[in-house]
Amino acid sequence: MKKIRKLSAVFLAVGLLAGCSQGASQSASDATGPSGEPQKGGTVVYSDVMYVTDALSGFYSTGNLSLQLVDRLVYIDPSNGEVTPWLAEAFSRNDDATQYTFTIRDGVTFSDGSALTADVVKANLEQIAKGDPDKKIPVFSEFVGYDRSEVSGNTVTVFLNQPNANLYRVLAGHRSGIRGEATLARDYEGQSKIENVIGSGAFVYASHVPDQKVELTRRDDYAWPPAVSPNQGPAYLDKLELRAIGEPGLRAGAVQSGQVDVARGIQPTDEASLAASGNQVISVPAPLLTTNIAAVRIGNEELSDVRVRRALQLGIDRQALVETVLSDSYRPAESVLNHDDPAFTDLSGEIGYDPEEAAALLDEAGWVEGADGVREKDGKKLELSISASVQSVVIRPAFEFIESQWRDLGVGLVNNAGDTTAYNIAVSDPTKPLIGTRTGYNVGLALLFGRDKNTLTFAADPELQELSKQELSATDEADQAQVLGEIQKQVIDKHLALVLWDEVQVHSATPEVHVEFDTLTEPLFQSAWKTS
Repeated sequence: MKKIRKLSAVFLAVGLLAGCSQGASQSASDATGPSGEPQKGGTVVYSDVMYVTDALSGFYSTGNLSLQLVDRLVYIDPSNGEVTPWLAEAFSRNDDATQYTFTIRDGVTFSDGSALTADVVKANLEQIAKGDPDKKIPVFSEFVGYDRSEVSGNTVTVFLNQPNANLYRVLAGHRSGIRGEATLARDYEGQSKIENVIGSGAFVYASHVPDQKVELTRRDDYAWPPAVSPNQGPAYLDKLELRAIGEPGLRAGAVQSGQVDVARGIQPTDEASLAASGNQVISVPAPLLTTNIAAVRIGNEELSDVRVRRALQLGIDRQALVETVLSDSYRPAESVLNHDDPAFTDLSGEIGYDPEEAAALLDEAGWVEGADGVREKDGKKLELSISASVQSVVIRPAFEFIESQWRDLGVGLVNNAGDTTAYNIAVSDPTKPLIGTRTGYNVGLALLFGRDKNTLTFAADPELQELSKQELSATDEADQAQVLGEIQKQVIDKHLALVLWDEVQVHSATPEVHVEFDTLTEPLFQSAWKTS
């Protein structure tokens, strides 16, 4: 079964809901900028929020760069969510999703001239799914149930020791990009360097300036894009420059001045001025990710009581957050999944803003307001901290708003959102109470929150683990949506995640640039072009 999602109607709905008052809001499948016959040549300068120091990392920025250099076995069509051919010209799976077969496209070569073969694909899958201790390459945990791959001619068959209906999604992600043998031979440190990435992509590495930019050039013989790409040949652009500009105001200014053609991570306060000056403001949804959440470490002493977790959930006015801090590009979350995910289950009635109920729950849990307004219990204050990655430009101001609302409830909050050092520490420290994130659920939504040693809740959940078996076995779309609905209810009933807003990545582009995006909000520069 090749189809995993039907998104076209919901993508259209998202585009309408996002509004047009501050610029062009779009679905991942829509093109922006000039229309008509694509123009060839020129250079596009793309600004991201950070410089990629590790080509194997899972950050948005890494995917944005990797997509230009490294192709994938399959591609998820952003217009309708169907799995479509890329390096695999054909693919299928058995009835219980324990065996997947891929026919590898002929004539594909890597940037060093070596050929793509089924054996090279197998070597990639083995290294990604099993890791390589000698090369210090860890197991990529999204390959749930991976056992082995076998080659017969130009066909690769993947065998799993348990059902995994999400494998196509995993293979469509940037961590599953197929790299040449010269790259695979290196250890983790060697593979992490962008100059060592040998891929079959539409662009090739040319040069870089550490912590500043990476320059890529068009591969003139490129002839194997995704089957649904509007451009079935080499990139229209001559060159692509990916520039790191960490400060969001400077990114917006670079678009305004024409120093940058496309920029990711536009803050809400810059959207209106960019649109008013004739630039594009593009809100790209991420239907394959969760909403923005604050994951709750339920083993933390203050948050071990579900009444406290529910109080925090009810103490967030999401609509006011969007209207006050964010913009029309954003939508308040009403579940763990985004509104544009077909499995979305409306749980707004369980998480609606209710400060009176929140205060009553904290009273019931024994937290009494102290002299400084912060609640106390057994001599300990109800003071929490939130850590989140710098990849989101709105996460820190959003939690400044939430901090003020929680303060009215008698809950203190230390806002470490956007502090990369604090975030890196918090990810692996279960004593840190809250972690702000949005993430793909390719391992399964149930396992994301319920498996042992997960980094969201840091707690195993037997009920979610049992639901996981049903989720990963559900090869029928309707069955999977039903299971995902129950999982969403479980996550909210237990308040394992404080849901905030639907995930989007807001970009800006000059009016001369025509650009599209995939379902992970990655820019498709192979089909991009500009008029000057």
